[in-house]
Amino acid sequence: MIQGVEYFEKHLKIAKELHADYVGSETGSLMGSPWGYVKENHDDLRLKHVIDIFRKLVSTAEKHDSYVAIEGAYAHVCYSPFRIKQVIEAIHSKHLKVTIDLFNFLSIENYQKRMEIFEESLKLLKNDIVIYHLKDFIIEDGKLIQVGLGKGLMDYPKIIKRIEEVTPNAYLIFEGVTGADIPESLKLIKDLIERK
Repeated sequence: MIQGVEYFEKHLKIAKELHADYVGSETGSLMGSPWGYVKENHDDLRLKHVIDIFRKLVSTAEKHDSYVAIEGAYAHVCYSPFRIKQVIEAIHSKHLKVTIDLFNFLSIENYQKRMEIFEESLKLLKNDIVIYHLKDFIIEDGKLIQVGLGKGLMDYPKIIKRIEEVTPNAYLIFEGVTGADIPESLKLIKDLIERK
């Protein structure tokens, strides 16, 4: 893990030279790679550990005028918008920002509350959100499976409208959108943004 922290710090040290606005990281899992869910990920001891690591990363970012973008995921330590807020409040630095990946906060148990989770993200983190990862999904054999934007259960007309209302300057990034889904997803998002 020390090697990973040092590697991340190297990116923070050169981010400004590369005109990279943010260097992003998820909060990890005790499971290792691939990072998956184990119940210990969600306990307070792990949260303290994540805060300690991100405090070190943010200290490096402050020295080099760069920015860390923290991203939560259900299977990881920061499994909810509230957990991300706890890290933000504990570190309290303008050099710590947030990436919202709504899909990452979802599980088979909570996916039907996706818009509530999205609204919670906006309510708790609106002043710190700088990036959104845009994904869509379907349920297949009891699992969340990624699909092209507009082909799944995400309500992109509402999501884009809320992003524009609350965080209009945030970056919108496709993640996991591949092949023929790329131009179709791009058209969908452009049409939603330009529909005003």
